[in-house]
Formats: sequence, structure tokens, C-alpha cells
Amino acid sequence: MKIPFINSAPKAEKVIESSKDGLGTFGGVFTPSILTILGVIMYLRFGWVVGNVGLIGTLIIVTLSTAITFLTALSIASIATDQRVRGGGAYYMISRSLGIESGGAIGIPLYIAQALSVALYTVGFAESVVQVFPILNFKLVGIITTILVTVLALVSAKTAIRAQYFIMFGIAISLLSLIFGKPIEPTEIELWGAS
Repeated sequence: MKIPFINSAPKAEKVIESSKDGLGTFGGVFTPSILTILGVIMYLRFGWVVGNVGLIGTLIIVTLSTAITFLTALSIASIATDQRVRGGGAYYMISRSLGIESGGAIGIPLYIAQALSVALYTVGFAESVVQVFPILNFKLVGIITTILVTVLALVSAKTAIRAQYFIMFGIAISLLSLIFGKPIEPTEIELWGAS
């Protein structure tokens, strides 16, 4: 007598073999997440936000953003626990769990958000480079950066992940210099923005 759900389960060797082809938890999940959290927004736009809405306004924005992200992460985690994630990432999980309509309704905005984040990070990188080297052209740095990132992504996903390790190392060095560097002279802090 056959028991369908026991006989149809994948063999352990196949699961182990297929996990070797993936990017892994550190390279495929942790590194991109940390680079997104410690990216352009924190380094270039956070000071602007504090200057405009003040310290308390910034803390309110960060708290609300964190709450929304936390609730979204819980929802994705509950969807991801009952299946194996394959090519397509979040869209694959959502379309298989909630249906193709929900997958499309979430997948299209997710695609647009990823495309716009490339533009955000490119502009942030070009802005930083031009501040350090004022002789360079802002638009030219942005175009060259976009071309290099596109070529890097087209080569392979593993090459892009390896490049992210260098970026994460640079961010770690910048955080250490922020922690152990010379403190700025204290000034009067505007709690509710510029007056």
C-alpha cells in the first residue's frame, strides 16, 4: 500500500545537492539585507531627514518603518516556512502560496521597487564620489556605475555576491571609523526640525 505524502517526499541527497547550487544564507540573504539597511539612506539622506524633521521626527519615522518591515518579514517568514524557495524569490513564494493574482499584484511593485533602488544607489554612489573628487562629472560617474553593475549582474549572480562582500567590508570599515573616530564638537540639537 502506497502512502502518497511519504513516497512523494524528495530524497535527502537531492535536497543537499540542490542547496549547493544556491547562494547560501550569508551570501544570498544576510549580505544583501545588511547592504540595504546600511546603504545610501543611512549615509547620505539620514542627516538631511534629521535636519528637516528633527531628532524626534526622525525617531518616529524610523520606528514606523521598522514596525512595517518587521510585520512584512513575519508574513514572508510564515509563507516561506512551508516550501522551498526557487528562482524568482519572493514572487515565487507568494504566487505559489497565495495564488498567481496575488503574486502578480505583489511581484510587479516589487520589480519596480528593485529597479528604482538601483537608481537610488547609483545616484548616492555618484554623489559620494563627486564629493570626494569634485573634478568628476556627476552624470558620467552615474552612467559608468550603472554599466559596470549591469555587466557584473549579467556575468553571474555568484560574481555579484562576491562583489557585495567587498562593499560590505568597506561599510564595516566606515562603521568602525564612525565608532572609534574623533567625536564632533557638541552643538545644540533641534528636537523638532529646523526652526
